[in-house]
Amino acid sequence: MTLKMNKVDSFPEITRAGRQSEDLQAIITALHESANTGQKFSLFVEPGNPYNSMQQRIRAQAKKFGYKIIIRYDSAKKELFFKANRGGNALVSVSEVPTVKAKNTTTVKSK
Repeated sequence: MTLKMNKVDSFPEITRAGRQSEDLQAIITALHESANTGQKFSLFVEPGNPYNSMQQRIRAQAKKFGYKIIIRYDSAKKELFFKANRGGNALVSVSEVPTVKAKNTTTVKSK
């Protein structure tokens, strides 16, 4: 056996060229629909590692597409609920509370 070694100027880019599982494709489709229509989704997940894994998958895909994500888990039903929103500024109204003295009531933009 002969060892052949070459000098190189740079490393190749890291790529993930694998096929997407049906589960992952379903998550991506649901995230897009949720972001476009405001639809909420739920799926049955056992508590523990499967729950953590699924939550991480949903969050990772939402981040990849620039969506803000809301995730809740109902332990009684063993269901994971999620909803995606498009990233961007959201308007939040602030109103005066009678017990707190405030000079002005204003609207605040949040990121």
